[in-house]
Amino acid sequence: MTHRRTFVVGVLVAALAAASAGCSGDGDAPSGSGSPSPSPAPPPSAGGYAYVKVEFGQSWTDTRSQLIVMDGGEEIGRSDPLFLAGRPLFTSDGRHAFVLPSLLDEIVVISADTGETRSVPCEGCEARQTECHCQVVAPIGGSRIAWLDGENRLVVTDLADAAPTPRPTDVTLPEQDGFLDERVVPNLIAGTEGAALAAYPHGSLPGDDLMPAFLVTPDDEPRRLDPRRPDAIEEAAFSPDGTRVALTGSQEYACTTVTVVDVASGRGETAPVLAAPGTECEGVDAYIDSMWWDPDGSLHVSYEIDEGDTWSQESTAPEQYQRRLHEGRWVDADVGRATEQRQLSAGTATIRGDGTLLVGSGGRQTEIDTDVRYLIAAP
Repeated sequence: MTHRRTFVVGVLVAALAAASAGCSGDGDAPSGSGSPSPSPAPPPSAGGYAYVKVEFGQSWTDTRSQLIVMDGGEEIGRSDPLFLAGRPLFTSDGRHAFVLPSLLDEIVVISADTGETRSVPCEGCEARQTECHCQVVAPIGGSRIAWLDGENRLVVTDLADAAPTPRPTDVTLPEQDGFLDERVVPNLIAGTEGAALAAYPHGSLPGDDLMPAFLVTPDDEPRRLDPRRPDAIEEAAFSPDGTRVALTGSQEYACTTVTVVDVASGRGETAPVLAAPGTECEGVDAYIDSMWWDPDGSLHVSYEIDEGDTWSQESTAPEQYQRRLHEGRWVDADVGRATEQRQLSAGTATIRGDGTLLVGSGGRQTEIDTDVRYLIAAP
């Protein structure tokens, strides 16, 4: 399993991993340290969130996903079955949840207010292919989302419009030199109010040849950031206030790290997720599955451990699957064996190791669904 995967392969690997977990008999895994016992549905005040449910068929070609939007224990809306949907996102204003099905030039959108589901065209790619830029879409402020077309040009559409229409801007991002004669194209990998982050996740090279990152807005030239990150930039997440952005990614023979960048200055500070500071890894020691900021401003990662890694005598593989950044160092999050636990506006949402989703609020917790792969809290 490699850390950086193409869109379709990444979703497929995730689906197969979830299928394996669902058959492993891990249904009795605790949902968190001191977690309350499941009880009737939590009050609606738990907060809004969205998740992707994966239902497995006889083979991976029969596997289907659904995007579901919730408010506490109340379902707001759900999509029709989709082929291998990826991780869902919310628009910056929280009014729309959206996801991209594999191999389609369309975005599936659910209104968080009404539950209405619709498909929005993601035009500009010219062809349906696994590296299509429109397969990578980011929120960019309000109800707007953005992607890069086949000419590396920023395209924006507003999901609040009655008929959202892709609007190309005058902003274009540069390609980069890759291995031999390869030209590496940019992708938008995260967004916040008024801006998105562009990077080159498919073109990171071994050694010192690292790709840059750019802050992109619809009205100005892209601004190159100088995070001084020692590793590739493959995933990113903006803080709730948009003043910081966390970057992660890996290279061969490197400890997994996260760099937190001050957006104003473009400078960042890097910390290893599992290894002790200054440790050298003989291989990638962990694969980050998800990275997010909770509403209180705390940064979290969920991760998988590479069983083939060689650890130093001073280091052991932790049993936890989630960590949080505390005073510049990563520490275990107090969530037991949960693969992810996220804050909601007035509660928590937790995915257990067997794919069960639970939501807690007011000292109570209830089981919402099973076979859950991806989770995101509404902003």
